[in-house]
Amino acid sequence: MFNGSYKKNNSSYLSLKTLYEENITVKSIAQELEFCHKNDLALEIQKELEKKNFDILAVEDQGEIIGYIERQELGEGKIAEYLKCFTPRELVSDSTPLIQLLHIFKNKTRVFVLENNSIKKLITHADLQKPPIRMLIFGYITLLEMRMSDIIMDKFGDDSWYPMISGDRLEKATELYRRRIDKNEDINLIECLQISDKFDIIHKDQELRFFFQIPSKSKGKKDANAIRKLRDKISHANELGLDMSWIEIIEVVESCGQLLEISESYRYEK
Repeated sequence: MFNGSYKKNNSSYLSLKTLYEENITVKSIAQELEFCHKNDLALEIQKELEKKNFDILAVEDQGEIIGYIERQELGEGKIAEYLKCFTPRELVSDSTPLIQLLHIFKNKTRVFVLENNSIKKLITHADLQKPPIRMLIFGYITLLEMRMSDIIMDKFGDDSWYPMISGDRLEKATELYRRRIDKNEDINLIECLQISDKFDIIHKDQELRFFFQIPSKSKGKKDANAIRKLRDKISHANELGLDMSWIEIIEVVESCGQLLEISESYRYEK
């Protein structure tokens, strides 16, 4: 379908991709575990958890975290009677990339963090609101935009895509382009398009739609709207996980990842 070989210098793109996929880890959002002793009275600890609105608490013995308890299970007796041991499925290494953590959280509400063979930290859904997660999601969508711009430029040149978006959208992109040129920015018109415009161009070209494995225009438009919506929420500092559930958010990030992976196989025209 696409002939020729790579002629683009992708070092900047690959450096950013490495940053998001490898260098930002769970350390950046993990919180210290609070704990009680295994011989503490369970009902007293339950009251403390209710005051703090905590669902779980780590349990220590002889200076080591040995497990955890859940607030709703506590009753008469000592904490040791309600102790739960950590299982491998509940643990992640502190060096785990954040992008992998998002995939893990698709089916979980919390994980414990293993640091130097000790469990000292916790991550819950609340921690997914922190800046590193927002930076990761926004960066991933930005990387996808970069790839789409490059591919559109290579496929259509600098102007043959004009009829593929509305006159109003083209006018807005042109105005932005002029303002940025006035500031001596090294940029092309395609980079001034909104992400929805770039998706429109790809969806309207059968060859590109096939390349990106988009089954239909309607499915492509639905996915594109979800990506744009998530990007806008992060741009405006809106709280995540409300009108879009965390499962939906993670699925959008996964969709971006799939499109990015596909884009890396694009072979630029000579």
